[in-house]
Amino acid sequence: MHAKGVNMDVVILKDFEVKACHGVNPEEKINPQRFLFTAEIFTNFSQCSESDDLTKAISYSDVKKTLKSFCENNCFDLIETLAVKSAEILLKKFPLASKVKLTVKKPDAPMSGVFEYAGVRVEREWKTVYLALGSSMGDKGGYLDFAMERLLADDNFRNVKESARIVTKPYGGVAKNDFVNSAVKAETLYSPQELLATINAIEKDGDRVRLERWGDRTLDIDIVFYGDEIIEDDDLCVPHIDMQNRDFVLAPLVELCPNKLHPVLKKRVKELYAELTEQ
Repeated sequence: MHAKGVNMDVVILKDFEVKACHGVNPEEKINPQRFLFTAEIFTNFSQCSESDDLTKAISYSDVKKTLKSFCENNCFDLIETLAVKSAEILLKKFPLASKVKLTVKKPDAPMSGVFEYAGVRVEREWKTVYLALGSSMGDKGGYLDFAMERLLADDNFRNVKESARIVTKPYGGVAKNDFVNSAVKAETLYSPQELLATINAIEKDGDRVRLERWGDRTLDIDIVFYGDEIIEDDDLCVPHIDMQNRDFVLAPLVELCPNKLHPVLKKRVKELYAELTEQ
């Protein structure tokens, strides 16, 4: 029996040929060329192997049909674009898939010399992320509803779950109103920077105006965890740099992921919350 969340099993489709029009040159957009796809789809065979039930498995026949249809019905300049979007389509099409490794070869690429093929290889996977939501102005619950509606409507997220909402006092000495806070667990195909841009757009559409640091706001969304990654960019620090000091972040997280290990502090969420509330 596999441990929950561990992807030890792979569905493989090797060197499947499709003829389609992709490329920069004008003739490539008119005359179909050969493309060879090799897909490795990571999943868990526990349910289908125990039941011998195809409905609980990823059908390689359906994988083939999906790749063929997508490749034939689109036209991209870059093979890189074809590969990335094909991998994402597989992840969205097959709920049992958690990760895809995809190789796309172009044996007849228009260049001189002797070669076997030109090609690219990509990896894409659903990443588990945790977000902190808050509002201290206007219809606070309505703004959190708006954020949830946007997350649920975006097909680059799946398995979106919100914690119970709590009312908390303002933090940081600037905001004056009480906040309504919650946490969200989701899986996403967005990279960290793409996720940041997405939540910033949701905040903006939720009437967020950045007038003063830690001031009252209609909608605030922070990335708390992105998988187990440690990110230190100029505009993004993950795990959230101050989460261990914020009960309005930790309390909802305890509901969603009490045993989640902070990759820097090496403490679980429930331990961080216990330490904070004991102070």
